[in-house]
Amino acid sequence: MRSGLRIGIIEEDLCPFHRKDVVLDAGTGRGYLLDKLSSKCSRVYAIDINLDFLRKIGCIIKRDNVELVQADVSRMPFKSSCFTKIVCTEVLEHLPEPSLAIEEFYKLLKPGGICIIAVPTRLSERLYAMLNPRYSQNEQQHISILKREQWLSLFRKAGLDVFAIRNENFQPALYWVFRNIFPIKYDPSSGLIMENRFTDRVFSFVVGRINRITFGGFDWLGRKILPKSWYFYLRKME
Repeated sequence: MRSGLRIGIIEEDLCPFHRKDVVLDAGTGRGYLLDKLSSKCSRVYAIDINLDFLRKIGCIIKRDNVELVQADVSRMPFKSSCFTKIVCTEVLEHLPEPSLAIEEFYKLLKPGGICIIAVPTRLSERLYAMLNPRYSQNEQQHISILKREQWLSLFRKAGLDVFAIRNENFQPALYWVFRNIFPIKYDPSSGLIMENRFTDRVFSFVVGRINRITFGGFDWLGRKILPKSWYFYLRKME
């Protein structure tokens, strides 16, 4: 059974991490993946355009094999073919030209390297905007909400082979439905899944309880019906 309201689900059967890996966390945000990645890999480079995020991460993550870099994912200060793995979750939707970042990922990956990219599904974004007109303010932040085939076209055009696609993050999707039905304080790109509201805590408890009672079946069915994210597993061919 998968854990609850957490974004950043990577299937290690599809992308195993090893001690020899040098990994790029492109658009690390609040660094949710860094502890896991740095415990398994030789070195992790975490980049973000937001210097405040990086400063906060630096106060929390105290590992010698983690390097924090302020940079734009479309123009990164690294040599070609230097990473064995690249992770980019919930970032490309914020870019006016995501193709530039995808081409950069291809350049930075070693031959045979794997890139995992997660983006919001078009259905979930449209549903939230229908439920709450205020969510449309996200258009200032989520500016590249593409169809799945459009994303696939960008990956293939850059030269990346798509070897798996997964629907993920049903519980966050359900939470955002709940959050847009009931009054919310708009927080563009906060990186936070839940606020510290009583209703949020009740929601988390109830959904988690249902998922446990159904032995994960609730989450399994939900990912088929209303995933919040697509996770694309891509490879740079040798």
